[in-house]
Amino acid sequence: MDPKLWFWTLALANMAAVVALAARGVRAIRAGEVARHRRSMTAAGWLVVAFLGSFVAKSFTLGPENLALWSAPARINLWVHESFVALMLVAGGSALVLGRRIARTRRVTGRDADPTPSPAQLRRHRRFGWSAVVASALGFATACGILAGMFARA
Repeated sequence: MDPKLWFWTLALANMAAVVALAARGVRAIRAGEVARHRRSMTAAGWLVVAFLGSFVAKSFTLGPENLALWSAPARINLWVHESFVALMLVAGGSALVLGRRIARTRRVTGRDADPTPSPAQLRRHRRFGWSAVVASALGFATACGILAGMFARA
């Protein structure tokens, strides 16, 4: 099999793991398990960082994809996918920053001396987090179509 197909197949598996960890994190926070939520979301974030690093390495060693061979619908799917990934990165990064601030509050620490997080702060964290989770799921769905097309062209 083509090394690029191996890379993208592993990248799809990585994204599936990101989505699964994010879903686990959502279930954890709904159950009031803040530490498990944080661990799941942090692990998902590290998988994204690992992918970004591997993508840079892949780009230098294997080069870019030849989009001239792709149909117009396949290129549109790629652009939609890349938009979801960009949204996931921005929203996830924003949720991370807000989550780090919330981590210093009594909601997480349990210490009465620590400040209480504002409802607006919690709401923003939740909205950015949900945006990142939904974008990752939609990114995974569009990646399935991209990889199927790559296998069909191979």
